Amino acid sequence: MSIKYKNNDVCADCSAPDPDWVVVNRGLYICDECCSIHRSLGRHISQIKSLNAEWCPITLNMVRTLHQANVNTLWEHALSDNKIHKKKPAPKDPLPLKEDFIRAKHKQQSFILKSSDTKEDLNQQLHSSVRTSNLETSLRILAQGADPNYYHPEKGNYPLHVAAKAGQILQAELLLTYGADPRAIDSNGNTPATCAKLSGHKDIDERLNDSMYEVLDVLSIYVFGRKAEHKNEVLMIPFDPNDECVKQESDQQGAIQKMQQLPNYLFEDLVLDVFDEIDRRETEKIWQHKNSQAHIMSVPFLPVNPELSSMKNQGRQKLACYGAKEFKNLVTQILIDINRRIQPVNKVISKLKYDDDEPLYDHVASDEDYATPEQITAMMAVHIKPPTNLNSKENSFQVEKNVTKETVNSNKMSMNHALSNLPLFNGKDFETKLSESEAKISKLISEIDLLKKKVEEITKENVELKCEMLRQKQPAVVINENECGDVKPPIRPVSMYETREGIKCDMNQSIQTGNLPLYEDVVRHTAQVTKCIQELWTNIRSSEACKAFVPGTEKIRTAVVELTAIFPRSINDDVLKSALWSLNTNTTQLQLECACLEAGVERVRDCSFNIAKATKQLLTRF
Repeated sequence: MSIKYKNNDVCADCSAPDPDWVVVNRGLYICDECCSIHRSLGRHISQIKSLNAEWCPITLNMVRTLHQANVNTLWEHALSDNKIHKKKPAPKDPLPLKEDFIRAKHKQQSFILKSSDTKEDLNQQLHSSVRTSNLETSLRILAQGADPNYYHPEKGNYPLHVAAKAGQILQAELLLTYGADPRAIDSNGNTPATCAKLSGHKDIDERLNDSMYEVLDVLSIYVFGRKAEHKNEVLMIPFDPNDECVKQESDQQGAIQKMQQLPNYLFEDLVLDVFDEIDRRETEKIWQHKNSQAHIMSVPFLPVNPELSSMKNQGRQKLACYGAKEFKNLVTQILIDINRRIQPVNKVISKLKYDDDEPLYDHVASDEDYATPEQITAMMAVHIKPPTNLNSKENSFQVEKNVTKETVNSNKMSMNHALSNLPLFNGKDFETKLSESEAKISKLISEIDLLKKKVEEITKENVELKCEMLRQKQPAVVINENECGDVKPPIRPVSMYETREGIKCDMNQSIQTGNLPLYEDVVRHTAQVTKCIQELWTNIRSSEACKAFVPGTEKIRTAVVELTAIFPRSINDDVLKSALWSLNTNTTQLQLECACLEAGVERVRDCSFNIAKATKQLLTRF
């Protein structure tokens, strides 16, 4: 829909008359000069659209509704406060003054109405607001930090489901603009489009389905001047191999092969960068045609997004180096590669429908080889929108790398169910091969179990050998007597996680010399004890499997054995005696606590603290 919209409105940023541009995600009309500043901010801040360009009627209606509701008061709320020493620029003010104001207003969000509500409160407010026609209220909640992809735990759905079911098409469009996922699944397994269809809202159903192919449609229109109808799950315009624009030139084969070798998530990044470049070029074309000073205020390449790496930004900006012909060829090859990545799946479905008796092919492509239709649909979805939380630096113009877990599981289950009922999987040859595969898997599992038992036996034998080695080389070290006066804390054998040679060397040296160890040796061994304690505490904090705790305590035990072994059997220094006794006692207690974890993390922490304290006493004494 192309329109020429003129009225007596003024620019939302500088009050210049007859604005010809729109900031879609703000619902504001702006003039030429302010438009040039918004374009330099990037699409992750401002989505710019010309009122003379092709428009989606629903998006245009959303912007008009927000404009008529005087939504600019939301973005300039704090300007009426006397504490804000900022003045709105006039139409004839210099460009740098306007730029300073626009960056503060739109990039830094300095003037919006702040909210004291929590993020959870804002999310639930948005969840309720989208069922009404109060579009400006939903925009205010989104601007204050609400998540358009918030899942309501009690109602089991997302805001987009609520808007679709309530028939609020403009609310749904606003949510899509702010990055709502049209493929999200509610607790009943329905997408927002399904909810709209079940509620009799055909227009919302069609809009949500179209939104899934927005990127793909933009690429197709740029190359072919038209897009697919997307009926009967048709994703793309059919390619003619003899078409001149589809043929590959010999000097491009290397680059095309490199693109084909990209994994799906990197290929998706490339597609979205190209989408942004197409938007920049199309807007620049209108800009150049309209303005006499276009060369001064043009945007020659994609603006820098500070949330992306410098290398990523450089790669995006290099897309501007392509000439019109070269860039169109790049977009064409991307469309061809998208078609190639989904082609194996299409061929399977096609042959299963019409050639049930004909054998298909020997190898079925894996997920790593090709993108699934769901992944391609996800890539073409509306995640090209700006960040949802306009006040948070954590939100950036990022694209989700994968479809949601619920969607993936649902699609895989549907595909597996469909394929299981097809003639291809009922043949005798397939059943034979399946039986052979299952038998082979069972055999491998049995071998793995045997190997595990063997490893356990070897581990046990290794511990016993180390115990025997320590008994032969050195009797139990007597550090200090306990309350009974005759029981000494024993030294346990070294763990299989450490080598034996270093321990034997240190023990023999201390036994032979009978002197106190060198300071450097004490520092080295106490540092090892501290490192092992830190590793154990990291595992406990990260809630890893309990299997990681026992090896962690064994490492601590080994480090403590190495530390105590460098001291002679008889020590006259009471401080050293106490520290060494504390090391062994708390290490033994720590092993018991981590073996069962019934006493809780507090006791583990106390034991770890006492061990660290004892090592500090040793260092301080030296």
